[in-house]
Amino acid sequence: MTPERLVLDTNIVIDLLKKVPTIVDRSLALLEAQTQFLICPIVVTEVYAGAFKREHKDIEALFDVCHRIDMDIETGRIAGVYANQFAKAFSGIALEDYVLAATARVHRCPLWTHHRKHYPMDDIELLTAS
Repeated sequence: MTPERLVLDTNIVIDLLKKVPTIVDRSLALLEAQTQFLICPIVVTEVYAGAFKREHKDIEALFDVCHRIDMDIETGRIAGVYANQFAKAFSGIALEDYVLAATARVHRCPLWTHHRKHYPMDDIELLTAS
């Protein structure tokens, strides 16, 4: 079943910017099926943190295809609860991953990622890149 909305992980956005064929093909199929891509501020931050100025135009063009969402207090609360719950048992999960997981939960939609191991939460749905 094709999701109506989908939170994009930073690694997916980077692959789209690099025009990785499998990810581009899948994203086009999802867009054709009317899936709305959600971009949260943490992904915008991570993408720009690693980008060259000459890439900014392509980044904005991709983000213009997406629905930009804001982070709210509830997302922050859930991200903190996830970090508290999983940080000891699952080392290597960054705070950004907890925020993305919380974003998917708050917006009641899957998270598209390459890194299933970063998301041990059983109350969110993942769409893996492969």
